[in-house]
Amino acid sequence: MAFNLYTPEQAGEVTLGLVTSKLDIARHVRRYTEADFAPGTGGKAYLRIPSALTARARSLRDTTTAVVFDELIEKRTSVDLSTNLVSAVKIGDAELKLDLTDFSKQVLRPQAESIADGIDNALAGLLSGIAASAEPTGYDAAKPTDVFVKGRRALRAKGVDVANADLVAFVGGAVIDDLLLSGALDFAKTGDANALRSGSAGRIAGFEVAETARSIEDDEIVFTTQTGLYVATVAPEVPNGVPFGNVTVKDGLAVRYLRDYDATHLTERSVASVFVGTGISPLYDVERDYDAHSATVTPVEGGAVVTVSTSA
Repeated sequence: MAFNLYTPEQAGEVTLGLVTSKLDIARHVRRYTEADFAPGTGGKAYLRIPSALTARARSLRDTTTAVVFDELIEKRTSVDLSTNLVSAVKIGDAELKLDLTDFSKQVLRPQAESIADGIDNALAGLLSGIAASAEPTGYDAAKPTDVFVKGRRALRAKGVDVANADLVAFVGGAVIDDLLLSGALDFAKTGDANALRSGSAGRIAGFEVAETARSIEDDEIVFTTQTGLYVATVAPEVPNGVPFGNVTVKDGLAVRYLRDYDATHLTERSVASVFVGTGISPLYDVERDYDAHSATVTPVEGGAVVTVSTSA
């Protein structure tokens, strides 16, 4: 059988490739993986919050006053793994010999799709838990792009450098329909004829527009940045007792693939798994007091994420 010619490395690469190709929401978020999680940290990756300082002004020709030195004070926050996503299937002797013709399509693909969907489902739960702003949007279905300018304004108000950030808008179905009907997503305006195939509907007001129906209402838009949300994936170790196993890490994603035989039940076992964590990336506002020569770093509630309802 051709599937017996797979090496563990090839099986892992195929599985992760299939996972990556089936992702939806996770295509548009920050990714943390193996390199970010040190051993012995209990499933946490620690992010440093940079110090904030206030530069002190001196007289141009002052050579007598001592320079004042400030202290660097860094804080940290964590990215946490919370779930072990597992897809495990058994394949009987008869299935293995008589039914399977393409191991990748019949076994690895459905397993990879389940892992990808599990990752997106975790992110969908995160998005659905973000309450929409009560502020009226003045949305006009005939001019749907106007609300994206307001989205930039809302992120800017939270301290996001919208001019230099990679902006993302997760958009409900009704809003996408309005954008399509208005011609706002035409190639001449977005510059990308293949945007829908790549998981993006195009770009509007600097936002990469991503349609999703699994996490937000049809009339909602979630404005954020490419780093505003995150997904962390870390593959478990391959046990010493499993001869056919591999950990594959690529493009900020990871998966472990195992395959063995259960002689007690006469079944081949195929297992794909990954540890997953999702969350809203922390955002901080820096306030400087030049009279007191101090700087204060304050967490911004809700991070770089703003949800609006076009019905408001």
